[in-house]
Amino acid sequence: MKLLRKLVFALAVFLTLCLGAALGETARVQTPGGAVNVRRNADPSSTVVVKVPNHAMVEVLDAGDEWTKITYDRKTGYMKTEFLLLPENLVGRAVYADEGVLVLREEARENAPIVGAVNDATAVTVDIVADGWLRVFAGETRGYVPTSAFTWQRMEAPEAPAWVNIAGVTAAEVALYSTQSMKGEPDATLPAGTAVTVAWAEGDCCLVLSEAGCGYALCANVCLFGAEDSGEAVGALSPMEAARKAEEALKKAYKAFAKTPMYFTVSAWEKLDGLAAPVYLCTFLNDQDQPLYAALIHAESGKALFTAAYTSFAAPVRAANLLPEGEVALTLSAETLAVGDVVDIAVQAWTENSCQYTLLCNGNIVAQSAAGGHFSAAYRPREAGEYTLRVTVTDENGLAVTAEAIFTADAGLPQADPVPRVYSQKDGSWLEVKYRHSTMDQSGCAVFTLSSALHLMGFTGEETLPENLARTFALCLTEDGTNNERLIREAAEAFGFGTQGALINDQKEIVKKLKSGALFSFSVARGHIALVCGVSEDGTMARIIDSAPSATFERIVNGALYRQTRSGSFRALLSLDDMPGARWYFETDQYGGLEYWLPIEYVARRGVRLIQPE
Repeated sequence: MKLLRKLVFALAVFLTLCLGAALGETARVQTPGGAVNVRRNADPSSTVVVKVPNHAMVEVLDAGDEWTKITYDRKTGYMKTEFLLLPENLVGRAVYADEGVLVLREEARENAPIVGAVNDATAVTVDIVADGWLRVFAGETRGYVPTSAFTWQRMEAPEAPAWVNIAGVTAAEVALYSTQSMKGEPDATLPAGTAVTVAWAEGDCCLVLSEAGCGYALCANVCLFGAEDSGEAVGALSPMEAARKAEEALKKAYKAFAKTPMYFTVSAWEKLDGLAAPVYLCTFLNDQDQPLYAALIHAESGKALFTAAYTSFAAPVRAANLLPEGEVALTLSAETLAVGDVVDIAVQAWTENSCQYTLLCNGNIVAQSAAGGHFSAAYRPREAGEYTLRVTVTDENGLAVTAEAIFTADAGLPQADPVPRVYSQKDGSWLEVKYRHSTMDQSGCAVFTLSSALHLMGFTGEETLPENLARTFALCLTEDGTNNERLIREAAEAFGFGTQGALINDQKEIVKKLKSGALFSFSVARGHIALVCGVSEDGTMARIIDSAPSATFERIVNGALYRQTRSGSFRALLSLDDMPGARWYFETDQYGGLEYWLPIEYVARRGVRLIQPE
């Protein structure tokens, strides 16, 4: 009996597969002229039930050598098989996809792992047709693609590809998905630094190819390489003329193109993805070397074959400027500086594996970091004297090399910026500054926020400095941290600005008040206070001043910190190093104060405390 049930089940599965292969297949009508007749029966004298326009798609119910039963516009009948581009016709032929990028899968199903991709300018050879899928060869790669991608059965490449493959590298660990929705468990992950090719992109999603795996991924985790400059002409156009043609094409394609300050690079390609050679790839970048736009220009005709915007991608990873093995070089922003100013440090070496900072004054260790991946750092001296900076670089094999540099902190020099717009709570200088039973380094975020707000409102004088505010409002600090409601209320009475007791959560009201000049103090993340000091033109993003951004970056829930690009768009920070001007202080292993952006809806959800100039 069990055997009988198994046989019945197997037969049912077999019939289902057979019916699925015969029913529901679609095919395109292709005639020498106009519409084709669909008749009630497989007979040229039978009644015409519907006329199908040339190039229309029909549903194939039963294909025969001379007549094929189809459905079109809810009417069923028979038409001549010779006028249908049936998938079976493709076996053994080299063919181009209808349009766009062709995704090759490991198995004949939609969510199967991706093994490769080609664009519609590359021919593939069809091997097998079955159940709505084709098995094809693209070079040495074999995979499955849906028959619906070949309804035109093109034998020649189109004039322009849907996408020109662009090389890049992963800026963070990248999850790869077999479907564009990128939902569920990823098929694989690529570690940061993996070389990839971007085959297609739309919005925040791109299709990446690599030796370690292929799939759909977030654009924000992929960096594109800009093209290298080329001084050689490869056709009738010079590189400069090609760039001008690219500008014309991009201005027509993207409204924001002309509003963004950019420079361009041009590379000459004698051969590219089956296109008619030669071509120029013109890439337009911002001042941070981030590719924003590109155009492919035919070198003979000057025609734009392709345009693209890369605004969803991460800033590029620059190639390491490595020195010969065993060499280390230090660069300091200043050899002599005022006490309280910041010295910036850059380290070059033969490796980027590990770097440790040690600072000495009069032979004594003043500060020391753990060994780590920071090859740029900062220090803010609090006392006058001559300092020796010792940097030890260690590679993967244990080879360690030390280099030294000397700088002087002079108490007689004036500070470059004694009252900064943004205070750095974690720069080391606040480690021993008292705030009631704690220190400003440990508990001063609300006080730093208040001090920045007062300076922005035009208040001057020593009473507005953080250390003096900490003494004046010391009783606002409790065992659980600063009572921010009490701090803002008492400061409003002392300095004469407006506030209110209740938090504001209404998004429209927050935007309106920010545009009228108001400021807000708020809990940007659990246990941490920052300042809202502005809003984007469209009212969707809030500008934040944060004295200790490491705390925010580590604690923020269901959100991200953003920076604004020169083009006006906003990009999520993959790390605080992504923010231009960010400083990492080796003494505290923390980042200094930053200005960044947050979605206004996140700010409203947290609730903000009004600081209204009067």
